[in-house]
Amino acid sequence: MRRALAVGILALLLGCSDAPGTVTAPDLRCGQDQTTDAAKDVVEKVGGLRTDDVVVRLARSTPAGTVALVDGDVERAYRLLHDRYGVAVVAQADDDGVAGGLAQIERLVRTSCPKG
Repeated sequence: MRRALAVGILALLLGCSDAPGTVTAPDLRCGQDQTTDAAKDVVEKVGGLRTDDVVVRLARSTPAGTVALVDGDVERAYRLLHDRYGVAVVAQADDDGVAGGLAQIERLVRTSCPKG
């Protein structure tokens, strides 16, 4: 019981972890305008960002907000990207190149913002 409570509190503090290697903002809003200058600015700032722990391989503006695919520590990446830039979803990048990354982002958005 205590462990489940601790995990729940940690998920709220760090974001909701939907799947292994994915962290989603607890305040995620679907239906966002992905064509705004602000949305494009976030993608430009985080795309290719490198730290000692993380490399952003791909970032896209989506109806769920900005989604970033990273190599490295996903939890640290989420804290940095969400707190500093407002990124909504951070996931470990699959090793499938850009086309695979775009498909991965689409899957993440469908999971985070199911229609209906």
